[in-house]
Amino acid sequence: MPAKLAERILHSGGAMSGERKHVTVLFADVRGSTALIDRLDPEEALEILGPVLQVLMDAIHQHDGFMNQARGDGVMALFGAPIATEDHAVQACRAAMAMQAGIQELNRRRISDISLRIGINSGHVVIHSIGSNLTMNYDAVGKTVHLAARMEELAAPNRIMLTAATQKLAKGFIVADPRGTVALKGVAEPVETFELGGMRSTTRWQARSSQGLNALVGRQAELDTLRGLLRRAASGNGQALTVIGAAGFGKSRLIHDFVGELGSEWMVLETACVPQHTQSSYYPISDLIRHMFGIDIDDKPETVAKRIKEQIVSLDANLAKFLPAVFSVLDISIEDQEWKNLEPTEKRRAIVEAITALVLFQERRTPLLIIVEDVHWIDSETRIILHNVLSLLRGLRIFLIMTQRPEGNLADPDLLRLELSALAEVDSQELLDRLIGRDLTLQSIRNRIVAKAQGNPLFLEELVQSLAEAGSFEGEPGDYRLSKPAERIEIPQTIHTVLAARIDRLDGLPKTLLQTSSVIGADVSIALLSGMLEVPASKISGYLRELEEADFLRRVKRVGSEYSFKHELIREVAYGTMLLGTRRSLHAKAVATIESRFGDRLDEHIDRLADHAFMAGLWEKAVPYQLRSCRRAVRRGANQDAIGIYHRGLETLSHWPPSAAKIRAEIDFRLIVVIALEPLGKHRLIADVLREARELDDPSNDPIRNAAVNCQLAVALWRIGEHDGAMEAAKAASAIAQQIADPALTFASLHNIGMVLHETGAYRDSIEVHEQCFAFESPELDQKRAGWAAYPSVVLRTFLADSLIEIGELERAEIMANDAITRAEDHFYSRANISHVLARLRIAQGRHVEALSILRECWQTCLDRGIVQMYPILAARMGEAYLALGDVKAAAEILSKPERLDVPLGENAFGWGWLFVAQGRAFLAAGDHVQARISAKRALALAEERGEPPQRAHALKLLGDASLAKGDRSEAQPYLERALELATTCDMRPLMDQCRPALESARTSRAM
Repeated sequence: MPAKLAERILHSGGAMSGERKHVTVLFADVRGSTALIDRLDPEEALEILGPVLQVLMDAIHQHDGFMNQARGDGVMALFGAPIATEDHAVQACRAAMAMQAGIQELNRRRISDISLRIGINSGHVVIHSIGSNLTMNYDAVGKTVHLAARMEELAAPNRIMLTAATQKLAKGFIVADPRGTVALKGVAEPVETFELGGMRSTTRWQARSSQGLNALVGRQAELDTLRGLLRRAASGNGQALTVIGAAGFGKSRLIHDFVGELGSEWMVLETACVPQHTQSSYYPISDLIRHMFGIDIDDKPETVAKRIKEQIVSLDANLAKFLPAVFSVLDISIEDQEWKNLEPTEKRRAIVEAITALVLFQERRTPLLIIVEDVHWIDSETRIILHNVLSLLRGLRIFLIMTQRPEGNLADPDLLRLELSALAEVDSQELLDRLIGRDLTLQSIRNRIVAKAQGNPLFLEELVQSLAEAGSFEGEPGDYRLSKPAERIEIPQTIHTVLAARIDRLDGLPKTLLQTSSVIGADVSIALLSGMLEVPASKISGYLRELEEADFLRRVKRVGSEYSFKHELIREVAYGTMLLGTRRSLHAKAVATIESRFGDRLDEHIDRLADHAFMAGLWEKAVPYQLRSCRRAVRRGANQDAIGIYHRGLETLSHWPPSAAKIRAEIDFRLIVVIALEPLGKHRLIADVLREARELDDPSNDPIRNAAVNCQLAVALWRIGEHDGAMEAAKAASAIAQQIADPALTFASLHNIGMVLHETGAYRDSIEVHEQCFAFESPELDQKRAGWAAYPSVVLRTFLADSLIEIGELERAEIMANDAITRAEDHFYSRANISHVLARLRIAQGRHVEALSILRECWQTCLDRGIVQMYPILAARMGEAYLALGDVKAAAEILSKPERLDVPLGENAFGWGWLFVAQGRAFLAAGDHVQARISAKRALALAEERGEPPQRAHALKLLGDASLAKGDRSEAQPYLERALELATTCDMRPLMDQCRPALESARTSRAM
């Protein structure tokens, strides 16, 4: 094992007891080895195969690999384990190419014909522990290893086969040709394969930029800083700057956009430090020299020496004395005896003088921009040279720019600092505009991407790319629309490798602290952390500050938390490195610690308790916590959280034996989750969930649960247009509520009866029943909101106001609506419920601008929160308001949005009838009688399907108006007669008043 790797493993201490890692696995095998050593003595066989294995081992170690299996004729190696690295796939490919080159050289020397087959794959593995003596009792298991072995079997002699997983990670650094997909035994899906043809000489930035760049966003101030410093350097006042920012913040992108602005008089020299060469002296300087003299990485040493010598002599003969030092930096053999006789310190001094002389000579010819990337990986000798250049800048036309991550430590008093921060949300949204566009279907996923990336532009781009590859989008980049919902946004491996490598550079205890903190959650309590680790808080405070300085954690001032993760993705990666058994054990410790230390205030920690108990597999303990957590999520309007807890709750209960307690808990979970599903418009699902609850055989026959299930079922069936079933369930609930004299259930059941009457056009009966609910109101009803997604008092007044508008009693409707809006002030979903009715009232009153103001704010918030339930009705009311103001174009635009948002009509029919009628009115106003008629027919069909006379009346009125508009009065008359008949039956006075003159017009015209 290489000493450097051994040191890093020991550095990690107990962290190596076993982990999950994302790695690249390489298998290499000598083709025909059995025939090669057949009939040979073992010592003779070793003479043949020993040098081969040494070549393979050297190639692995030179590229940060770990050889964990050595067979007689081949090896298995891991890259990215036991210590994670950012470029494990690239290093594996480099090792494979080095193996081939080494075997070719061996064949040349021995006049033999040994050939290799190499297979490489990248993915997750579970690793075994390494003993403290660093013996090779270390292995990796999993599908990733299996696929790498299959790639080796597929490879032809002297060929290297890769999976698509490796090719994707190494893209930009390698030359790889596609070789199609292959079916492998034991693997469900065909595997896409590539053949590795070579390596590209490129930096990380060049590899990324070769795949295309998006516009730089949110860095104008930083660009202005660079331009100002450039002007000062151009005037002979040399400048040095280090650009500091976390991985992915766009340090390289900023600089190269800036370089693109430079005039032709500037010479740009670029180099980069790399993690594999932190112990290799002068690696970035050698790269800089190659750049300066136009030397390619594949040029032979003799070619390099000749070219440099010729160029230096032609530039200035006085520079020739520095050739031995320059050749030394480039690792070119030197025959100069005087150079060989120098002491190491003298050689170092000579190299510094040589590089300084070359830089000063070049500066006299043209101003210089020198870029040194990733100096957090700088070697000690390069550091000395940079400090020397810094000391000479005054009076020179040199602008030295370096980039580093926050954990870097290149300090110098002459060095200016430009610290990049995360993008502001407005800039993140602008970048997403360019990456995916602003289609309405993307609203929710955009918010989730922004929340997950937390202002890191690289993370934004990679998350979008990951979703695109997963098939979540359709269309072209910058103009996508959502093709399928993404239940979970996975961490792209490009991000995972960067974060995992940072985590593995931590010492043993800080890494353990970070991993344990990741179990706790996004916010970290020191008291909880110390309790889980069973060490005093004072003993970990210093290590927490170290994690803060390393940009993993940040201090916060929140109740019960002193730290939070700097980035949620850091927490996810740290958590993902631990074995499942370790995670379960830590989650169980978290439960025990919270219960013991915070027993008097468990409500503050209920969400954590529910999560930890579930993840620990403490099934009996988890359910009560999950029920309380689910109710809390519903009260906060965190609907998706509540749904997630519900599914976990049912999974937890699947581990319980049959019992009455289990059935009650299953019913309770269903009663809670339907409240969260309502704003999302999942009404058929709600009905199915409640039918399941009603079918559960509760031996206790609990009347409160039975009434609650029937109440909720009534609402669900009303939403999907099954009004007979809804009325049956509402009346069943009412009978139970009255029998047990429960005010809250009596209120709910009466409300639901009135709700069905409202929808079926019995407005006066609906008003009478709803007014009975007032007797059962109490402040506690809204405070507890048990079984309601919105405040019960607001929902009641919403229905009353709407019924009063339908029968033309606007003054009473005004009183109800104003009372409701006051009660709903601190709860958005309650405000959304009353807002569309209040806006309808304002339109009826001629206060169109006010109606539009109410609706716009509500519409945007519903989009932001994904409250699908309200999309159709709010769009319908906004369309009506625009039409009343004469803005037909704006009306048509908003009325088209619910269908473009793919709101499922079959799942959520609420509001669609109004939307179709409003669409028809907009088409009519635009003079499109055909489309107006189509919209009216859609509204009529939906109303007839759902058995809703009021909606039928509005649709028939629209059909009559469309017929009148095209001059067909004979067709209009029966539509208008039926509309008037239904409006009269329902006592819809405003509609009756609209039907009569239209019908008179149709009849008069026919009589003439």
